Amino acid sequence: MAGRARHYVLIGNSFAALFAAEAIRRLDREGPITFIAEEPEHTYSRALLHETLAGWAPDRVIWLRERDYYERISARPMLGRRVVEVRPRERRVVLADGESVSYDKLLISTGGAPFIPPGIDGIDRFEKVFTFTRLSDVRAIDAALEGVREVAILGQGLIGLQCAEGIAARGRKVTVVEIADDLLPFALDSNAAAIVRRELAREKIELVNCDTFAAVEGAGGKISSVLLKSGGRIPCQMVVIAVGVRPLVGLVEGSGIEVDRGIVVNERMETNVEGIYAAGDCAQGLELLSGRKLPLAVIPVASTMGMYAGYNMAGGRRTYPGSIPLNALQFGGIPIISYGYVRDEEGAEVFCHIDERQNVYKKAIIKDGKLRAVVLVKDIERAGIFRRLIEQQVDVSDCKEELMKPGFNFAFLQKDYRDRLFTQPQ
Repeated sequence: MAGRARHYVLIGNSFAALFAAEAIRRLDREGPITFIAEEPEHTYSRALLHETLAGWAPDRVIWLRERDYYERISARPMLGRRVVEVRPRERRVVLADGESVSYDKLLISTGGAPFIPPGIDGIDRFEKVFTFTRLSDVRAIDAALEGVREVAILGQGLIGLQCAEGIAARGRKVTVVEIADDLLPFALDSNAAAIVRRELAREKIELVNCDTFAAVEGAGGKISSVLLKSGGRIPCQMVVIAVGVRPLVGLVEGSGIEVDRGIVVNERMETNVEGIYAAGDCAQGLELLSGRKLPLAVIPVASTMGMYAGYNMAGGRRTYPGSIPLNALQFGGIPIISYGYVRDEEGAEVFCHIDERQNVYKKAIIKDGKLRAVVLVKDIERAGIFRRLIEQQVDVSDCKEELMKPGFNFAFLQKDYRDRLFTQPQ
């Protein structure tokens, strides 16, 4: 590479790609950076899609960076362009229109694609059937709401419930169906879920569990109802499928890049092919609690992965520490944060604090003296402490009775840990 600037190509234009580009620029001010992204829009936050649909957020809020962002970091945006093939031997990527772009270092941060479950009869025969993962989905739903009184949504995960809030805020009756017996089963335990249920009921959102869509019904391309597997029917004129996303990895097929559930990366966020990195929802990196490599489709993980990938692409030597399942949610006026596997109570000590009048709920799960999971509903001020305790696997045996009490802080921890915490560089 001596005598020639390194060319960085980033496939993607969201959190992972942005954090990678900004890390690259800290180490390399000269190397050209090219963003290639299928969506034509300037970089935006998917976390605000529902607020945009609801009309709660002004248009300018959804953009992650200023409009001159690419110019300021000396990057070339190729937006509205789709990569269909990666050719490692030639060090180039091929676009859908046949053009190819060469690279010295490549980041794949394509995110995830919405999953459409098989077996829903009629789903492809009607006009107003949508997914909810992109800004184009928001615009399409917004344009189709006229004449719609009732909407049926499949999936009580974060995407489905946020979509429900956005549509309910527009004055439509919304019913959300989920095959599991509770909502947000990977983010909330049953007590926290009950609080969210009450909040959603207040917003006039109806929840149906232990059921799923069997068919979309109607005539002339217009939906009249959804038939459930149980035999029940939900009258509706619009359907949204929001059962989650799958890592978008088709572009590496045949490239030699290792793919399991996502694109497998090492501790430097590099794939098994030298010079090619992956980050975000499409990547499969170390998950700390299980010790396995897993895809974790959440924004903080994508951002951190992207940052480590960028440093290493630019010649740094940064070791990705791994991640934990984490969720930052809000329904109505109730903020919620959860870390770890919040329903994994078998063989564990469980400590809770409940204030039903204030809608405050907190739970800690401890195994072998180590904090393994936390749920915080409404009282989230000290969430950062709990995240650090889980990630660093600190022994909390001496203060476990205090963890969920108001006012818990680092002062309750063992002195040797406090000394390390406040004397070592972070």
